[in-house]
Amino acid sequence: MKKNQIIFFTILIFTITLNATTQFPKEKINLQLKWFSSFQFAGYYMALEKGYYSEAGLDVNILERDPKKNNIEQVIKGESQYGVADSALLLYRAQGNPVQIIGSFFQHSPLVFISKKSSGIVSPFEMKGKIISFQQSIDDAPLLAMLLEAKITPNDYIYKPLDFTNNAFIRGEIDVMSAYISDQPDIMKSKGIEVNIINPLNYGIDLYGDNLFSTEANLEKNPEQAKKFLDASIRGWKYALENKEESARILIEKYGARFSYEHLLFEANSIEKMMIPSMIQIGYTSVERFYRISEIYENINKASKDSLHKALENLIWDSNKQINKYDYYYNILLGVAFVFLIVIAILFLIAQRLKKIIRDKTSKLQEERSMIDKYVIITTTDFVGNITSTSDAFCKISGYKLKEIVGKRFSKISHSNMPASLFNELWETISQGNIWTGEIKNRKKNGEYYWVDVIIEPIVDSSKKHLGYRAIYQDITDKKLAQELAITDNLTKLYNRAYVESVLTSQMAIVNRHNRYMCVVLLDIDYFKKINDTYGHQVGDTVLKEVSKILQNNIRKTDILGRWGGEEFLIVTPDINARQCFLLCEKLRKAIEEQIFEEMKSSVTISIGIAEFILNENIDNFIERADKAMYFSKEHGRNCTNIA
Repeated sequence: MKKNQIIFFTILIFTITLNATTQFPKEKINLQLKWFSSFQFAGYYMALEKGYYSEAGLDVNILERDPKKNNIEQVIKGESQYGVADSALLLYRAQGNPVQIIGSFFQHSPLVFISKKSSGIVSPFEMKGKIISFQQSIDDAPLLAMLLEAKITPNDYIYKPLDFTNNAFIRGEIDVMSAYISDQPDIMKSKGIEVNIINPLNYGIDLYGDNLFSTEANLEKNPEQAKKFLDASIRGWKYALENKEESARILIEKYGARFSYEHLLFEANSIEKMMIPSMIQIGYTSVERFYRISEIYENINKASKDSLHKALENLIWDSNKQINKYDYYYNILLGVAFVFLIVIAILFLIAQRLKKIIRDKTSKLQEERSMIDKYVIITTTDFVGNITSTSDAFCKISGYKLKEIVGKRFSKISHSNMPASLFNELWETISQGNIWTGEIKNRKKNGEYYWVDVIIEPIVDSSKKHLGYRAIYQDITDKKLAQELAITDNLTKLYNRAYVESVLTSQMAIVNRHNRYMCVVLLDIDYFKKINDTYGHQVGDTVLKEVSKILQNNIRKTDILGRWGGEEFLIVTPDINARQCFLLCEKLRKAIEEQIFEEMKSSVTISIGIAEFILNENIDNFIERADKAMYFSKEHGRNCTNIA
């Protein structure tokens, strides 16, 4: 071997060995929390404790909240690269701050108001003239929106800044205080203080809780770092929720959690309910839900509609954006700096690295394709609907074995929950040789329901002879469940106030256009406060749920029923006049009066108000007339129905 060849291979081997043994320094980043160490941030601490960040090449420093500082502005100013904050991030972006959300970990906001049991303040309606304490301009949106729903303005109460110690509330210097439902009610209980929880969720106000966020500049410069940080944090949250007891002990022993082991477990169980990991992927963020949040900010005059919609365009960071090229150019410049004798060795190492990247990208694409295959279901039938073949994916989603499916009518297997009109439209479309698309709710073998997005197309041979149909499905159950959560009252499972109000607005437009009848019904459970005071809130909740079921079972299929707030319910009754609506309401009133509630060994009654729609009437006046009719019923003996 020639001398220059020996020199070349010596340098090559040296360079390869150096590259294989050199540990590249980990990227140092700060994570700014919105509060002190507790189970609220257990996922991040477990990602640090279990080495998930380190495996991703990250050296993470988790910073507790300094109450004297604005934790969102700390990230904006560059004191930390990442932070945790509530849905107020949308408002900050609308005000021109370049923040972007990487992932949403709490699907429901934990922020509530609390009052002492002895105060008698059980809803926003009792807060007029009271001293109220919360953080302004950071995470006050759900609280202000709830007050607005109750028509409580800043002029109706005395505001005091939050002191972060609970002391002013304990001493009785303030009447109502903002709190985290996962945390502070249990703290108060441990101090012997019973509290009322006034939750915006019960008034149709449902915002995201803890969002992981950064600035546009950091995410543009370090997209790979952000993706690795998000993935490791999700791993940490999965570990924390699956190992609550261990995580609680670690938080106390190593990360300075200020609360007891029992309190951290209480907090862990509350947080799991807000994250609902069994239904929604940890870290999932929906831009559609932020449109609802933008309406809340607009309604409470926090920002204009135009600025909010502009902020929504790039509020949620896309982790699949093209990899930033700064490192690539840096590597090129670094390569140029090497001496001529090791240029070939560097090119060789680069080639090997590119091969690995290609392999990794190919593997990732294969994984993504595998995920698509997992959720795409294909079934074929003959021209009368008998199943001729199906995929394994359909067996998996429906719960049937292949031998139980082939040869059977598809309608007998799917038990579809489709309206007859939709079913007729489907068959009319495909029988004419056209493609039908839509969403269908089917039932599994075990009785559970699932949702699919469907494309059904005719199968024809070369002579255009009709042989049957091919259906391609995509499982959208998680999406539909998330949509249902957004419009459903958490306690009664009826529609929430926001959704019922939107339906009523749509129905009013139809009535105005076609000059048809419509009524709105407001009803209230009589003496409900007495039920809570006598038997406790758990019995009160049971009464609300049972009354909801009775109402649901006795209204018409075309009626829309929802929980309006507290113990009030609202029903939209299209295509009937006030006299016909009166007969329906009397049926509801008697059905409830006849129900004996086991917990109380007695029945309850309701007071009802009816208003018939007047053409071109606005929604506030329409509902107000029904409300006055209901209160007329209460003032004249209760357990009766009155027409406005």
